[in-house]
Amino acid sequence: MRPAYIALVFWVLAACAVFGIVKSWRTGVATGPFMYRRAEEPISFMMVMFGRVFVIGLAVAETLYALGLAGDPIAAFHSYMPFLPSPRRGA
Repeated sequence: MRPAYIALVFWVLAACAVFGIVKSWRTGVATGPFMYRRAEEPISFMMVMFGRVFVIGLAVAETLYALGLAGDPIAAFHSYMPFLPSPRRGA
């Protein structure tokens, strides 16, 4: 797959995450498998927001990797957390 297509896919993913963050922050409700209200469950609400920000960061890192401007972020995660299974290449 061409790097431009990989970058496009990850930017779409990041755009969806940004939309989710803005919508949840304005309404004060984060939805997913469960519904977290900012006033009632602030820690759970912020963990959902952190997860969405993580998705944006991963999308940016993967985009930079696809364009050849940075190293492989998945390989970096694996080196930081060796208990994770190795990514299979060429499968």
